Amino acid sequence: MVGLDYSAASSALHTSILDDVVLLPGWDEIHPGTWMEQVADLIADPNTFLIPTLDLEVRVLAEFFGVHERVLAPNKRVLDTVAKPPVTVADALGLPLPEFSTDTDWGAAERFIRHSPYGAWAKGQHYEAFRVRSVEEALAAGRFIKREWGGDWHLEAHVPGQECGIAFVARNGALLDAVLMTKVILTPEGKTWSGEVAELPDVLWEKLRHYAADVGWNGGGEIEMIRTWDGDLKLMEVNPRFPAWIHGASTCGANLPAALLAEQVRPERRRLTSGFTRVVEEIAVSPVLGISSYPWGPSDGINPATKHPSGMRTLGRRELLSEPTAVHGPASAIPSNRTHPQPSESTESLTGYETLLDTPSESWATPSRQILVTLLDERVAELRAQLDGLPHTVLAHSIKTCPHPELLSRAAGLGLVAEAITLDELDVAITHGFDPGCAILNGPAKWWPSRSSVRCGAFFADSVEELAQLVRSLDAGFRLTADIVGIRVAAPGVASRFGLSFERSADLAETAALLTELRVRLGARWGIHFHQAESVLGPDRWRHEATSALGFADPLADRLGDPPAVVDFGGGWHVDDLSVLRSSLDRVLATGGDCLRTRQLEIVLEPGKLLTQSAAAVVTRVLLAKGHGIGREVIVDAALGDIPEARYRAHPVAQFIHGEWRPVSRGAGRILGRSCMESDILAEELDVSSLAEGDFLAFGMCGAYDLSMSYPFGRGLAAEALA
Repeated sequence: MVGLDYSAASSALHTSILDDVVLLPGWDEIHPGTWMEQVADLIADPNTFLIPTLDLEVRVLAEFFGVHERVLAPNKRVLDTVAKPPVTVADALGLPLPEFSTDTDWGAAERFIRHSPYGAWAKGQHYEAFRVRSVEEALAAGRFIKREWGGDWHLEAHVPGQECGIAFVARNGALLDAVLMTKVILTPEGKTWSGEVAELPDVLWEKLRHYAADVGWNGGGEIEMIRTWDGDLKLMEVNPRFPAWIHGASTCGANLPAALLAEQVRPERRRLTSGFTRVVEEIAVSPVLGISSYPWGPSDGINPATKHPSGMRTLGRRELLSEPTAVHGPASAIPSNRTHPQPSESTESLTGYETLLDTPSESWATPSRQILVTLLDERVAELRAQLDGLPHTVLAHSIKTCPHPELLSRAAGLGLVAEAITLDELDVAITHGFDPGCAILNGPAKWWPSRSSVRCGAFFADSVEELAQLVRSLDAGFRLTADIVGIRVAAPGVASRFGLSFERSADLAETAALLTELRVRLGARWGIHFHQAESVLGPDRWRHEATSALGFADPLADRLGDPPAVVDFGGGWHVDDLSVLRSSLDRVLATGGDCLRTRQLEIVLEPGKLLTQSAAAVVTRVLLAKGHGIGREVIVDAALGDIPEARYRAHPVAQFIHGEWRPVSRGAGRILGRSCMESDILAEELDVSSLAEGDFLAFGMCGAYDLSMSYPFGRGLAAEALA
């Protein structure tokens, strides 16, 4: 038995069980032609076989040697069937894949992660995977994978459950042996430290046997899976070599490498030991190889690249490997048993904002904002259609989200009520036509600036201290008129500074006592409010958190003696998620507190940006174009101050060309703001190759917080001077 590797730092080379050791140059140094000659010499003897154990080593062998009778590994055609995501193997084994998306542009990645309640993984085609919870993390991980390993990457939803895997071996398409291993103890990196080993169930054995025969599998392999908490298996990925725990299986009685060499079929009756565990054993280094030198890095520590001492990380980007040619399947996959619809609209198709823009002229002052009232009308109508059949519903317009005068007046005219977080906002709402008797006050400082009297429809206290403060204010002469006295309940699973938590029964009792006193003094009914941004949590987590939080309505209703008159759902909804809003509300109302299932209950909905984000665009002009081809950039007269949300999400961009506005297609260029901030990047990955000085561009989806949080940076004046 000869140990073959590409770095003396590979510790297994030092074991005494090897008859000999061959050390070739590192992967980042090998010359393909010379390497082929060396490997060919090593397996020239008819009784010599090579069993590669590294993913990329298998792929390079398949690329350069094709089918070789003494290289016991899958060939290129077989490897194409296990390309990630492994759709072909999943179909063959009848195992579902986790939800995935190979579309990794900003919008698609953001949408995928938002609909992955347990987070997602950014996975490389050749190697590496990172757990990600935001689009920024996902894109950064994708860039790292492409830079360090080469090849494509995709997103895969995280699946909670217990990891398990199949180690198998086949010779020229004949399945010889296979075992099922379930991870019991894991290292901090998720690697196996101890595992249960069992025979593969007959059903899986038969399907694996057919798959191996169909593709002509040769060599060892590993199928990684997750057993969900419901007991279902999901296929994660397929590795074209033995797993690192293969010796553990051997110690349990299933020696698959030996079966491969001897072409020995699994014994009909064997008794496997139930599992294995690892130990750390110190051994003397080989006198031939000696001790490795300390891997000094640029910082005062071990260079992390030593995880791959042979330089395998660089192999993927040396362009020695061709991309898989097998069909990967769809760009995304959603299980048929998903319990809610998955929005499919892209941001661009949802708004169609460019068809509503005015024709620009040389006399236009840019940057300028164009208000698209029609899109607010459409969104309100669509939302009301969604809520059709739900009794006693009220839509609220969030003043802080979109305080533009034209849109405020329009929202009031459409019959929306105002939701304000300060008394100044309440005054503005009344000025633009909202009825103060229906207005809702939210937030931690809703009574600021101070007034001697306030009239509103409802208020929801953010803390028990606020309830007590309000009682003291009434004692001091403050006059308040409100039909609903309410509280905001905290989401148990979200780290937040807002809302009341009732983990202690004393808090519940104190809250109920203060609510009772305020109800009596104001002659009001009571309500409950849940407020978390669905655009951040995604619809799955939003439903879960809303259901959990509103579960406190029942014990509170018991203490108050009657059910709530109002339940108020706040927090901005993502513009793409209108189609799942009604089903989400139905789910929460059906599974939340029992006291919420009364026909007299009034439902208030504050969807925030869902209503107004599409209702404005920023028109700008190109000041300067830099560079040519890939990497070309244009600087425009708008800046982050005009589109502050550009740092956090991609906006659709249209160009005025040939007498009409047309969407700018995807590409490799960037649109930069006019300011001197490094972060003033308004758009990336767009085709700006044809843009020239003076061209008009329009950024869509600039309503909502792009309106309320814009600032005059780079105009030579402070905000007060422009007011």
